[in-house]
Amino acid sequence: MEDVRLRRGDTLILDGLNARINAGETVALLGANGCGKTTLSRVLLGQMWPTDGRVQVLGKTLGRTDVRALRRRISVVNGATSIGPVGVSSGAIVDARLDAVAAVCTGYFATVGRYDRPTDAQRAAAVDLLRVVGLGHRLEHRLSSLSTGEQRRAVLARALVTEPELVILDEPTAGLDLPGRERLLAALADLRNARPRPTVLLITHHVEEIPGDADGVWLMRSGRLTHAGPPADVLTSEALSTTFGCDVRVTFEHGRYWVQVAATPWDRPRSRD
Repeated sequence: MEDVRLRRGDTLILDGLNARINAGETVALLGANGCGKTTLSRVLLGQMWPTDGRVQVLGKTLGRTDVRALRRRISVVNGATSIGPVGVSSGAIVDARLDAVAAVCTGYFATVGRYDRPTDAQRAAAVDLLRVVGLGHRLEHRLSSLSTGEQRRAVLARALVTEPELVILDEPTAGLDLPGRERLLAALADLRNARPRPTVLLITHHVEEIPGDADGVWLMRSGRLTHAGPPADVLTSEALSTTFGCDVRVTFEHGRYWVQVAATPWDRPRSRD
């Protein structure tokens, strides 16, 4: 991204973004709700067009390429993913009546329910991915019978089945309980060992979800990237306190970053100690 701005009416949503992710890297985008994180991901997918600037994704410059072809090389896992009965206006991305293997196979055909018959090789790949995300014991179970965390891991397997070059994870753990979140994070960590290894953009507002061995971290506030670099350089108490507008203390333990927050009423100024 080079000098990317996105304006809607009088509101500047993205303000002068300059950033780069190299192929095969994992970068985390961190910021408070409403800072522009999801808008940035929609720009990368060609769903929203910047007012100014240049965006290049997987070697293709947006505005000069067929975004439909480009999207076939990208997979998205969204924490708001809907799983349920498929109907005219259900909005479900996967039909909950499908078993786990069939649900993953829909990723080959970009459908939510009915799809062409997968090959034996495709079904085998779906089974392998379900085992990778810890669902090897749930292969024949309907999605409707799985827990929310298991459903989310099945959706992750569906997103990976086509071997995408870019994976965008937009708050993938939203709504999960603690065990569900940790199991999904463990599955996400395995992406760094995948072959071929995809480029990963993890969008979150939880520091503890960022892999300790991530290649980079971007901090966003009010539509601007305020910090960018290796996690050890970016995930500091000072930088995070500025990003979230409250007192934050950062520690690094057991391969992950953790925060303690001193919450104050909105009308009380943040301590400068």
